[in-house]
Amino acid sequence: MTSTYSFGTSSVNRPSTEDHPVHGGHAATPITPHSQIDGHCLPSSPRQRGSGQAMAATHSGHADMDNGGRTTISPPSKVEPLPRKPSPVLASGVDSLVLAIDVTWEDTSFFEYLQGQKAIAQQEEKEAAVFLGDRESGDGLLLAIKHYGGKGYEWILQGHDYTLIIGNWLEPKTRPSIMAQIHSVALWSSGPEVAVDSLLRLLNLSGAKIKTVKPSRVDLCVDYLMSEKQWSMNLLKYQVTKASGVAIYFRHRVLTGIGIGSGKIAARLYDKPLEIKQKSQKNWMYSKWGVDSVPDGCRIIRAEVQFRREVIKELGINAIADLFGHLDNLWAYFSKDWLRFENNPHKHHLSRKVLPFWAYIQKGFFGVQGACSLIRCQSLQVKRKQLAAQAYGLLNSFIATEHEEMDAPLGYETTLESSLDSFGRYLQHEGKNEFEMNIDILAKRTKYHKVSAKMIAAHQQRKALDFPCNLPSDLVVEG
Repeated sequence: MTSTYSFGTSSVNRPSTEDHPVHGGHAATPITPHSQIDGHCLPSSPRQRGSGQAMAATHSGHADMDNGGRTTISPPSKVEPLPRKPSPVLASGVDSLVLAIDVTWEDTSFFEYLQGQKAIAQQEEKEAAVFLGDRESGDGLLLAIKHYGGKGYEWILQGHDYTLIIGNWLEPKTRPSIMAQIHSVALWSSGPEVAVDSLLRLLNLSGAKIKTVKPSRVDLCVDYLMSEKQWSMNLLKYQVTKASGVAIYFRHRVLTGIGIGSGKIAARLYDKPLEIKQKSQKNWMYSKWGVDSVPDGCRIIRAEVQFRREVIKELGINAIADLFGHLDNLWAYFSKDWLRFENNPHKHHLSRKVLPFWAYIQKGFFGVQGACSLIRCQSLQVKRKQLAAQAYGLLNSFIATEHEEMDAPLGYETTLESSLDSFGRYLQHEGKNEFEMNIDILAKRTKYHKVSAKMIAAHQQRKALDFPCNLPSDLVVEG
């Protein structure tokens, strides 16, 4: 069957399984032992294994000799079916989500309310209560407002489900009107789409008209039941990654976590129950896993990846609907392209195979198997306004230093034409000439041309796979 989730007006179909509903996390479909070969799960039915058509069964009880033997799908009467074995993938989902939201406010009434509550917090030197929603009808959510702002934003609101930082401007500017973090408890309890829809509804009730909603950071994870013997530093021998750095964490000489990469993409493998006990206190995860405690001889290891805004855009995702429509493809990029664990570490890459535990993790996100990886392409944006502004600022600094060397009076004036002439004379004095300048310009154009060709190829691939695409319209952006 398929399950359909929606965000706004968009609707996306994703494979699901009876008795395993998808909310914030997903319990994987149990796998029968006879469907496993070398740690890889094979589909159990002929329809899944073949070209999409189920094999016809004979009902006479005799083999169809034209088809080479028995084709009935009924097992022999004396064969007992093998017991079903639970999947080692216990849960998967979106664990954290940060949104950049642009809004237009109807008036300043909500700002005045926030400022009044912030003044109370400053006076009492502790957080004050703020109601997000329709204060007259009581339809909304109670949050706490800090007595300070931060990062250029006037108000910080914090609650169990959300943390919001809100700017004091009525119309969208270069920076987002609101930065909103949706916490894991909301994401796992109701699902990311519902959590986002609920937040936007509350903002709308508070007087905001939503313009754009873009993902600024997203954390995805799969929780895997691993044997204690397998959970060791020995795993690092088998990693294949695009990251440059690895960090290892111990507690009393026992491995607790492995960090891979930093910056735009960062991954972690860590002992989740230990983290719950020592830090997060998210004991409700045990109900998501369907266990009361960690089985003897095992560890519950979380494979988690964090994508930041820059790489999210490079993967073609711009709006929140793009993200929700391609979460499985985003996980595929991480687990197939960016990080893998493969056997035979000293052999050629064509002779290596993905380790069984990582194969489960690759196909364990929301139980979706065979997802294609998103296509990453670094966007080249030649913004003439931005380049001109930078050149103008550098020219002003150059002329200011020249005037200081000349000991010119502070009121000494110049013109743009004379400043450019002065800069040109200085370059000639330093040995620069028109020939070298044209060579440098040609090198820049060659670089732009190569990157542009890659972007066009990425655009074509994304369109063929029905992936979100923000190319090639931004090959050249004129201010």
